[in-house]
Amino acid sequence: MEDRARDVSSVSKQSVSQQSISQQSISQSALTRQREGRGAWVLTAYGISGLAVFAVLAYFFSDFIAR
Repeated sequence: MEDRARDVSSVSKQSVSQQSISQQSISQSALTRQREGRGAWVLTAYGISGLAVFAVLAYFFSDFIAR
């Protein structure tokens, strides 16, 4: 029985150390957030600008057709 008690305590120590390692990796990944590059923001700005220009052109085209 004494041998089994030692085995159980070593298993519980291993699981505790694995949990602390996983918690450390989670906290490190939360601190190092992946950010988008400048190119993504430029493409977003071009996309929004393109939609605005398309809306203005669609307005004038529909006004032209309505006359």
